[in-house]
Amino acid sequence: MSDEIVDEAFGSLGQETVSYVATCDGGQPRVRPMMLIYVDGVFYYATGTSDAKAAQLMRNPKTEVCVLLGEGDDGGSLRVTGEMGFVYNEDVRAKIHGCVGFIQGFWEEPQDPGFTLLEFNPRTLQLMRPGTIEILRADL
Repeated sequence: MSDEIVDEAFGSLGQETVSYVATCDGGQPRVRPMMLIYVDGVFYYATGTSDAKAAQLMRNPKTEVCVLLGEGDDGGSLRVTGEMGFVYNEDVRAKIHGCVGFIQGFWEEPQDPGFTLLEFNPRTLQLMRPGTIEILRADL
């Protein structure tokens, strides 16, 4: 059942999906919308090197991500806990930079020192299907 839940949850994501990312700033949670990038079964985020979230993730890589599913009264959600890692591999940076248009709008080249690529490594997920209140859980 766990594999089916994971396939259903991640199968609902496109290559670029709006998500809400929680980090920790000292003892204070910080949540912001970010574009979740899903390429070849791997989750990525792009951000500015000088952004506060980059510094927060350097101090504490633990993260929770939430994606809203469905619309209105039939809405559901996908919550995923895990850790963010900084991507330094130039081939990976070039691949993601080349296939995600909004990144090119902010950073002209994958080597731009202002461009930080993050890889999200999921550990657990909670899926609430649209139109239900049942929460399905899976360890990854």
